[in-house]
Amino acid sequence: MTGGDARTPRPVRVLFLHPSDELYGSDQVLLNLVRGLDRTRFEPLVVLGNDVAYEGRLSKELAASGIACRHMSLAIARRKYFTPTGLFGFWRRLRASTHAVAQLIREERIDLIHSNTLAVWTGALAAAQTRRPHIWHVHELIERPAVLRWRMRRFVPRHAARVISVAQVGLDDLLTPLEARAKGLVLYNGLEGERWMRATGRERIRAELGCSPDDVLVGMVARISSFKAPDLFVAAASHLVADHPRLRCFLAGGPVPGQTEMLERVRGLIAASPAPDRIRLLGFRDDAPDLMAALDVLVQPSRDPEMCSMTLLQAMFAGKPVVATDVGGNKELVRDGETGSLVPREDVAALTIALGTLVADGARRQAMGQAGRERALAHFTLDRQVQRFNAILEDVSRASAGQ
Repeated sequence: MTGGDARTPRPVRVLFLHPSDELYGSDQVLLNLVRGLDRTRFEPLVVLGNDVAYEGRLSKELAASGIACRHMSLAIARRKYFTPTGLFGFWRRLRASTHAVAQLIREERIDLIHSNTLAVWTGALAAAQTRRPHIWHVHELIERPAVLRWRMRRFVPRHAARVISVAQVGLDDLLTPLEARAKGLVLYNGLEGERWMRATGRERIRAELGCSPDDVLVGMVARISSFKAPDLFVAAASHLVADHPRLRCFLAGGPVPGQTEMLERVRGLIAASPAPDRIRLLGFRDDAPDLMAALDVLVQPSRDPEMCSMTLLQAMFAGKPVVATDVGGNKELVRDGETGSLVPREDVAALTIALGTLVADGARRQAMGQAGRERALAHFTLDRQVQRFNAILEDVSRASAGQ
């Protein structure tokens, strides 16, 4: 992995493959990691999938940071493709994209491939074809379809020099104990805490939403999708608004392009609620630190397993208590009863009770928020994550070079 003068080895060229061009959780993680690379040792090239018409937020941030980025047709394992007709097209894309990425690896003299999320299959096969080491960075748990879960438990460990999971539960689900010892690593997501602790937009956001100083603002900052379950939040809020006249709610986030079913459902639920003017849909926002500063409680009622939610970490650094579902890695982040509350998934009654308890008790909100911030500072800083990531890349590249 060196070239030219042996005394000055060139940086290791790392190809990062990612399924989307947005700025939600795993997009933000990738952006943070490539920005934090030691550029004396590593040179990144990012390839983003283009099977969905994204607005290009991630690629703009990468370009602003001087990081090379391309868009290519990648085989992205989305649930909509796992139908008899969808599978045929997926396998065709997998074959074609593997060939194209393998050619890119050779042309750009790539040394190491990093696939961000389990949805990207192309990198694993292209790495094998070109005999390059491959790192699989896992951000999700797969529960269904069962055949996909079965397949990934066999495919991932066989096609990765290292499997990085953003939570312990991910390694436990995907790898056997022997595989985990050989190649599994837990690398929790991290944030630059100052950005969230020092945000100054609380009054601006609350004024925008018509909140008085005594109002309690409960918010959800997430994609409008069935996975994130905004409909459950609206259902719980609809139960609470009658008994808590100072309660105000918002949902910040947009749908996947072309997938608006959940957005329409949420709009209908808000319209049917007892106080639709007190539950606001804000759409996608690029002022998340100010949103976190403005709210009093963050809610994240996900139906499907989270792993290491960036939104939960943002709320913790902002000093806000969280109410989340007890799925996936949430219980590795949230200390139930200490930094927030964990409730069963799909349980609107439990969600309503947990939110109502915090809405009614300002002292409890303050104590939980402070405990969450202390936990975030101790375990989930960006510096900690980036340092470990650079060390992992160094370890894999040295092992591949036989050093």
